[in-house]
Amino acid sequence: MERNKEVDNPDQRIQEDVSSFTGFSLSFFLTVIRTTLDLVSFSAILFSIMPELFIAIIVFAAVGTGATVLVGKVLIRLHYESLQREADFRFSLVRIRENAESIAFYGGESVEERETKEKFHRVIDNSNLINVAQRNLDMFITSYNHVTEILPTIILANQYFNGIIEFGVISQVRGAFWSIL
Repeated sequence: MERNKEVDNPDQRIQEDVSSFTGFSLSFFLTVIRTTLDLVSFSAILFSIMPELFIAIIVFAAVGTGATVLVGKVLIRLHYESLQREADFRFSLVRIRENAESIAFYGGESVEERETKEKFHRVIDNSNLINVAQRNLDMFITSYNHVTEILPTIILANQYFNGIIEFGVISQVRGAFWSIL
């Protein structure tokens, strides 16, 4: 919901915030319900086709979730440091602006310039670390999703070639596998 730029009434702002919060909460609740129903229904389909594959997807999802947390955990710290470093840099700029006359009077331009450049480089360095960590996480998630696409086919290929299951079952299992994951 987009806020009205001309709102000056605190009661109206509170009403907009409550409306936004309740809308988000309802959307989140419906997503949880829909996801739970999908999980239960596709789990039943997958379990009825091949119980071993159902257990495999649960293990695969648990391992993938754990690995994603390990790979992405560094982003939490980096984003926190980013907020600190950016705030420190902004504070430094405000302090320089407010004390420009004193800095010039005492000849402190070179010291302030060096400190400001150092703080700016800390912000840039942290941004580069965030980019690398995000790239690593994205590469892991993309690779994991590709494995998810082919894993059920690999597992069921032997049964298909032996004539135990039809090709449609493989498509059904791939859809259920992806939905459960």
